[in-house]
Amino acid sequence: MLPDRRPFTLLLTLATLLILLLPSMAAALEDTIAGIPTAGAPGVPETVNEIMDRELNAPRLDVDGEDMESELTQPDRTGLPTNPASPKVGRTPELPPGFDETMAPGISPFSPQTVGTNFTGATLFGTNPTLAFPPDCMGAIGPNQYVVFVNGRLVTFNKTTGTADGVLNADPDIFFSSVINGSSTSDPRIRYDRLTGRWFLVIINVSTPNRILLAVSDAASAGTITGGTVFTFFFIDISATPPAISNTCLADYPTLGIDNNALYIGTNNFCGSPSQTFNSTDGYVIRKSSIMGAGPIVVTVFRGLVASSGAAGPYTPQGVDNFNPSANEGYFIGVDNATFGTLMFRRVGTPGGTPTISANISITTATTTFPENVPHLGNTGGTNGRLSALDDRLFAATIRNGRLWTAHNIEVNTSGVASSSGSRNGSRWYELNVPVGAGTPTITQSGTIFDPTATNAIYNWIPSVMVSGQGHAAFGMSQAGNNNRANAATVGRLSGDAAGTTGTPVVFTASATAYNPPSDPGGVGVGRRWGDYSYTSLDPLDDMTMWTVQEFCDATNSYGVRVAKLIAPPPATPSAIPDVTAGANPVNVTLTGAVVSGSGFYDPGANLPGVPAFSHLAVTISNGVATGTPPTVVSATYVNPTTVNLVLNASSATASVGAERYRVTVTNPDGQSLSGDILRVIGGTPTVSIAAGPSQPETNAGVTNFNFTVNLSATTPVPVTVNYQTANGTATVADNDYVAATSSIMIPANTPSGTITVGVNGDTKNEPDETFTVTLTGA
Repeated sequence: MLPDRRPFTLLLTLATLLILLLPSMAAALEDTIAGIPTAGAPGVPETVNEIMDRELNAPRLDVDGEDMESELTQPDRTGLPTNPASPKVGRTPELPPGFDETMAPGISPFSPQTVGTNFTGATLFGTNPTLAFPPDCMGAIGPNQYVVFVNGRLVTFNKTTGTADGVLNADPDIFFSSVINGSSTSDPRIRYDRLTGRWFLVIINVSTPNRILLAVSDAASAGTITGGTVFTFFFIDISATPPAISNTCLADYPTLGIDNNALYIGTNNFCGSPSQTFNSTDGYVIRKSSIMGAGPIVVTVFRGLVASSGAAGPYTPQGVDNFNPSANEGYFIGVDNATFGTLMFRRVGTPGGTPTISANISITTATTTFPENVPHLGNTGGTNGRLSALDDRLFAATIRNGRLWTAHNIEVNTSGVASSSGSRNGSRWYELNVPVGAGTPTITQSGTIFDPTATNAIYNWIPSVMVSGQGHAAFGMSQAGNNNRANAATVGRLSGDAAGTTGTPVVFTASATAYNPPSDPGGVGVGRRWGDYSYTSLDPLDDMTMWTVQEFCDATNSYGVRVAKLIAPPPATPSAIPDVTAGANPVNVTLTGAVVSGSGFYDPGANLPGVPAFSHLAVTISNGVATGTPPTVVSATYVNPTTVNLVLNASSATASVGAERYRVTVTNPDGQSLSGDILRVIGGTPTVSIAAGPSQPETNAGVTNFNFTVNLSATTPVPVTVNYQTANGTATVADNDYVAATSSIMIPANTPSGTITVGVNGDTKNEPDETFTVTLTGA
């Protein structure tokens, strides 16, 4: 959706009510439509240094004197009919009657991810200024950097410290100036693609007919953006890409999905002159191989995913991200343009060649409805000053292991069920089971993140969801309410949680100010601009840590874009491992871990070719509090969250002494570690040691026995003979102080120690304390 690029007065209008079709009228067999691949222009390469030189030399804008762009007239979806097959529930499957989520095993009472590094990536007027309403919250995590990409600002950050690294900080208009065609930009999207090790940035220009702009980083940078990184810039001229579209159209709100074959960009089209109204939706499939070098870009566009303003089909079709390097089809998904309670799905075949696309595939969901604009503490604009919730469109989509995850906001009641009088917005999410090749996706589970408070509820809106390799899900969203400032929040669910449930949202900003920007007073029915979307991304190296970017009120009448690292649960606690025999090599053993609150071992699997390597699970063995020499770890192979297979080298290991155990430490790919003192080394040749000698008085006459304890590092099934001899210290044999001995003792089988006895002769001489030594000479 077009931003208001310079703070001033918003020009917004309501759309007229559209005549809509029920899904039964839109149902179709899964026929396919063949696309027309079209070659565009070659790419334009530029280094980051060249872009930053242009940014530094660009004239500064006089904010107060700038006009701003009008918002497009959005379709009025408030009166859509509800799919008659939609159940009136807040989650799928429903929980049993009387089920208490907070007490049930397997449900996290709090968000299972812990908020780690977090920072403000951009603001309206302050640090990294955007000068735009709304920011269109967007950013993604890469191997070493987090990149914030919002309207008016593109900035790179060190992902460890959360500080701007000074490499790239530019206005997107300047970044894309080689392909912008004299216009300005809007609606940014960004991904780091783990399959190619490259960054992909998508945005539109706002002339009519407009362009979809694309930037791709080079392979040599291996995902780390530096001054020498080369971005190659491409564009799609929407009116010059067949099939034809009217030259009065503007392709708005581009979505983005990436897989190993293609990029998938969905658009809402607004057409007409002199005013533009919602007309249709399209799906663009960009052949990935065509933009890995100089181009030319090859694009296939499927017109009319929604064929007309009132037709069924995917509204705001989201391209779907897919990390599977073997994927052979792509997807678009959106809410149905004609009904509530329906998702519309399109399957793209042969996306890396001559793509085909399926007809609409309807997926019945629990009932949905249009969201309500959001009240917020300190609002002085009345109903017009509420924060926009846009509509019920999906905000992002990703597929992992055949399961597609997506989310949107709807108005709900105190039970999380869709309601046009619920006085709160909830974030509805879905996990769909997607069959490959053909067939209708089915809902595995869905749920709603909402506040059940009877009055003055908190609104949860503009959500995005990501799922990790462990199967844990994380959500990011905005929160506000009559008694709550506009803040950023996160919540998640563990892979083993009860279906349709999440933890309790955690707010990770602390706004203390009201949001009433004079340049955005709001409008009837549309409120003040917010969003227009958010994004949650997955660390490409550990496949565990997720990052979310959300809008919040950072200062009086200002917004900020907050980025938060969402740390996965730690490894399972090492709890059991078989005994290892000293001297053996190799030794194959299985390490078992205990799971607590979603903890578990994990490894992302084999490294992908030609891109930054994954971080991997590691196991070490150390002494901990034990004496001796532990085995070394040759290899550790992840099996499941509670099992790791180890190969050990115990050739130099010494047997455990008594109850002592060596320490086993497991480090997950994200760097979190847990240990257990659990490994006993047995057998082999035990080591022999002698304890500190006694210190006691001799008598005035006769012999006093001094006892020395000899310890074995481990018991043995046969007796052990230990040789020893005495030696003079200040006490001497010549002075008849003690009885010299060169002898041995036998420690019986399965016995950990024995005793050497040395006789000390008593006398009445007046002497200082004297010493002698006992030395073990063999065993």
